Amino acid sequence: MLELTYDRSVVPARLVLTGSLTIYEVGEAHVTLLKMLEKADASPCVLDLEALEELDTAGAQLLLAAQRHFEKAGGSLKTHAPTAPVTEVIELLRLKSLYPDVLPAHR
Repeated sequence: MLELTYDRSVVPARLVLTGSLTIYEVGEAHVTLLKMLEKADASPCVLDLEALEELDTAGAQLLLAAQRHFEKAGGSLKTHAPTAPVTEVIELLRLKSLYPDVLPAHR
């Protein structure tokens, strides 16, 4: 199960993912995330992955889509505190260039 929260009351805004983001959750998460991102502007945002326990390729694709959404709006989405399983998927998929803030957290 995945829980998404988007807190714009802090600077930078925080998008917090808790639980699992796999093919089983990505459909519902996509709808929820789109609603949240409608409120996003050109401000920077932190993608907090500290409580994300599981990530697969479908979940990684959704995170990439969220990152692109922020970039198109003129903002940025920087990752924060990924768990070891999340870092493992990012490394496996060779997404280091897309998430440069991720890998130093668990080395």
